[in-house]
Amino acid sequence: MKLSKLSINRGVTFGMIYLIAVGFGIFGLIQLRLDLYPDIQFPLIGIVTQYEGVGPEDIETLVTRPIEETVVSVEGVKRVTSQSLSGSSIIFVEFNWGTDMDVSEQNVRKQIDLIRDFFPDQVSQPLTFAFNPSMQPIVFMSVTSDQLGESELRKLLLEQAEPRLERLPGVASITTVGGLEREIQVSLNPYELAANGMTIDQIQSALAFSNLEVPGGMLEEGAKEFAVKTNATFTSIDQIRNTVVGYTKTGVPIYLKNVGTVTDGFKEITQVIRTNQQNALMMMAYKQTDANTVQATDAVLNALPAMEKRLGNGIHFNILFDQSTFINQSISNLSSTAIQAFLLSGLVLLFFLITMT
Repeated sequence: MKLSKLSINRGVTFGMIYLIAVGFGIFGLIQLRLDLYPDIQFPLIGIVTQYEGVGPEDIETLVTRPIEETVVSVEGVKRVTSQSLSGSSIIFVEFNWGTDMDVSEQNVRKQIDLIRDFFPDQVSQPLTFAFNPSMQPIVFMSVTSDQLGESELRKLLLEQAEPRLERLPGVASITTVGGLEREIQVSLNPYELAANGMTIDQIQSALAFSNLEVPGGMLEEGAKEFAVKTNATFTSIDQIRNTVVGYTKTGVPIYLKNVGTVTDGFKEITQVIRTNQQNALMMMAYKQTDANTVQATDAVLNALPAMEKRLGNGIHFNILFDQSTFINQSISNLSSTAIQAFLLSGLVLLFFLITMT
C-alpha cells in the first residue's frame, strides 16, 4: 500500500527508473550476438586421410586401423568410429563431456605423428579438426550463366567472386563446388613402358622432380640482397610432353611423349548440380568463429547484386539456403512474445495499483 502511494506521489521518479531499466534492457538486447547454435564445443574430433587410387579394404588395413589403434590410447576417449572409402579414411574420436578439446586435439595429433612414417609414401598428411557448429556454411547459393560454360564459369568464380566475397566483414571463406576443373592427364602406354623397362613410379618421380620451384639462395650487390629463385615449373603442355623420364641402355633420352600421351582435359565428373533444370555451380559461405551469423549473411546477400553486374556474362546467384532466415524468424517470434508480456505485465500492475488505492 505504501509502495503504491509512493509510486503515485513520485510518478516522475519511478517513471525515470522504469525508463532506465527498459533502456538497459534494450541496449543489452541490441548487443546480443545472433546465431543459430550456442557457443559450445562438442567433444568430437575428426581425422581425414587421403590415399588416392586405393580400395576401401586396403584403406582400412593400411590407414584406418593404425590410426584407430593409436588414438584410442588418448586420455578421455569414449568411442572411436571410422569409415573406409575408396581413396580416403574418415575417423571420428568421441570424448567425454567436459574434456578440454584443445588439449585433446593436440594429443591426437601427437599420437598420429608417431605412426606417420609407417604409412605408404602416397598417403596424405592426416587432417585433424575439432567439430564446431560454426564450421557449417551459413549460405548455400547456386550460380548459373547464360553465356559461359562450366569451365569458364568456375574459373571466373574462383579468380574474381571468391576473393571479393571473402573480404566481406564476418566471412571467413567461400568454397566453390561443381563445374569442370582443369586436369592435365597423362595416359601411359604399357607396351612402351615394358619395351623400355620402365615403371609408373619412375614416370611419376621424373615428372615430380621436373616440376619444382627451388630457392637459389641470395645474391649480394653492394648493400642490397636479392633472392634468387629457380623456376622450373611447367608452363605448357609441350614442356610436359618433352620431359625426360629415362634413358635407354645406349644413353638415348626417353621423353614422356615416347611412352604416353598428355592431354589438357578436365577431372572426372562425380557430381552434378542443377538449378531449374539447368547445370549450375554451388558456392558456400562460411563465417568467422566470433562473427554474427545474421550480419555475415546479410553482407553476402547484399553484395550479390553488385557482384552479378561486375562479373557480367549473364551470371545469376540463386540463394538456396541461409541460416539468417530461421534466426530472424525466431527473433521475430521472441520479440512479439516480449511485447505481449510487457503489455500484460503493465495491465496487471495497473490493475493492482487501482485496486490498492
